[in-house]
Amino acid sequence: MTARDSSAQIEQQAAIWAARLDARALTPAEQADLDAWLAGDSRRLGAWAMARAALARVELAQASGNTHAPARIPWLNRRFLLRGAGMALAASAVGAVALGLWSEGDHYATGKGEMLRIALSDGSIVNLNTASEMDVQFSDQQRRIVLRGGEALFAVAKDASRPFVVIAGDARVRAVGTAFTVRHEARRPVDVIVSEGVVEVSEPKAAPVRVSQGMRAMVDPRAATPIETAAIAPDTIEQELYWREGKIAFRDTTLASAAAQFARYNDEHIVITDPVLAQETITGLFIANDPRGFAQAVAESLGVVTRIDAGRIILSPS
Repeated sequence: MTARDSSAQIEQQAAIWAARLDARALTPAEQADLDAWLAGDSRRLGAWAMARAALARVELAQASGNTHAPARIPWLNRRFLLRGAGMALAASAVGAVALGLWSEGDHYATGKGEMLRIALSDGSIVNLNTASEMDVQFSDQQRRIVLRGGEALFAVAKDASRPFVVIAGDARVRAVGTAFTVRHEARRPVDVIVSEGVVEVSEPKAAPVRVSQGMRAMVDPRAATPIETAAIAPDTIEQELYWREGKIAFRDTTLASAAAQFARYNDEHIVITDPVLAQETITGLFIANDPRGFAQAVAESLGVVTRIDAGRIILSPS
């Protein structure tokens, strides 16, 4: 039996189709693929309509005179749901994002808590995560992206004559047609996760390494082995990609690490006053821009105290 796509997968695919159609005319083969995709599941037509409506809002903003900056739509519908007891925590929300449609040679950036989806002129799609920036530099010989900081997911359109290359610090990731994420942060190894296809990861001090679907590469020029690779489970890849929906997923994650993740998306930081409490673990799915909801869930689950003080969310033992 064929696995049924989740709503998130359908929404993502609808956004990709809508962005491609708006960026350029579909080929007859692509149009046939789109028609078949829409006919394959009754939920897809509604997702397709929503994706087209999102594009219309972007075009309306551009028509009003804002032609140089991406339109941004804040994440909506903050809801928190506590299921069961103990560490079983979950949250859900509808994540609305911007769709950017611009030509190559541009610079893109997101602020803290923002996410941007970009349709490039070659048909590739880029999802840019919070506090990230990149440059697009296309030529007749190469499609080049410079990820200056942050995190991005690349769904690369196939074009064997023009390799798709992402530069992130000392790391160089080369692909022809694939999907992968690159995370580039100060004082941390560059993290590459391949969710589809194969990429080639290189670094000035090391030979290129092929990284295939279901694998991760960590690039650190200071390490004895500058490029380390490892297999990564499908559910872990899914967990890593929840940011596309404005969510953060944790699995047996310490509260200290969870607080650091929330700090990537919010100016209001979570502070844990007790080192023992900081090492307690949490599992669940949470809204990235709702640190107060997360703190309240932790308080209810672990029996700790939460309070707001000078723009900080304080978690303390009861």
